[in-house]
Parts: sequence; C-alpha cells; structure tokens
Amino acid sequence: MKKYTLLFFMFLTCIVASVASCSKERDGQDAEDAALESFFKSYADTCFVNYDGIYLYVMEKGSEEYSEGETVTIVYTGKTLENIVTFSSGSILQTTYPGSDLIEGWKIALKHLKKGDKGILVVPFKYGFGKKRTGQIEPYSTLVYAFEMM
Repeated sequence: MKKYTLLFFMFLTCIVASVASCSKERDGQDAEDAALESFFKSYADTCFVNYDGIYLYVMEKGSEEYSEGETVTIVYTGKTLENIVTFSSGSILQTTYPGSDLIEGWKIALKHLKKGDKGILVVPFKYGFGKKRTGQIEPYSTLVYAFEMM
C-alpha cells in the first residue's frame, strides 16, 4: 500500500510541476506579446511590414540584391524590446547569403533586404532565442535591431 501511495504522490508531483511550467511559459509569452503590441502603438506612424512573423521597417532603401554565396555585412545595434538589455552596440555581423548560421528572424529578413538598406528589424522571441536565456537576453525576449546592410 505504501508503495502505491508513494507512486501516486510522485505522479501527482509531476503533474503539478508540468502545469506550473506551462503556466509560467504562458505568462512569459503573454507579457512579451503585450510588450510587442505596445511597441507598435508607439510607432503608429512607421510602416513596419510583417514578413513571415518578423517586422521590418526600411528607412533608407538600397538597390542591389544579394546573391547566393555572397558575403553579407550587417552593422547593427541590438536591444530587447523593453530596452532592458543592449546586447550589442555598433557590432558587425558577417554571414554568407542566405544566412543559414543566423537566428530565424535574420534569415527571414535577409530575403527582403538589399545592400545599402537601413532600418529596424523586430524579431519576436519565437524567431530569436525562444524560451531560453542566452547571455543577458531573458527567455521570451523580442529583439529589436537598428541595422545597416553593407
């Protein structure tokens, strides 16, 4: 009897931990969604375009498209949506087009960017670092990049 009681409590503990984890996950996602909505309200006059889940605003347009295998250089400053963490300032990123070594948000963005483009890229958490902490970046963080394509 004690054996079954112990097994029952172990099972119950697993269920409670699982539900608590789902609740915490939902809270993080809801908070980030609300912050993203607030961000776009503050930029109401800016024309952000949704491309497959990321948001792109090109302030200055370039003219030349990248070709497969070409080296792409991006000068950027990256922050979290709430401006809590600046994780990179004036950094230079180099990748080979189409950027298979980048986070999903940049991979999507590169398809729509040209040499000389300058703007802002908003990457919701599911296209960035997701549900895990990466360095100073908290789980569920939407990333905002000011960029210039070279």
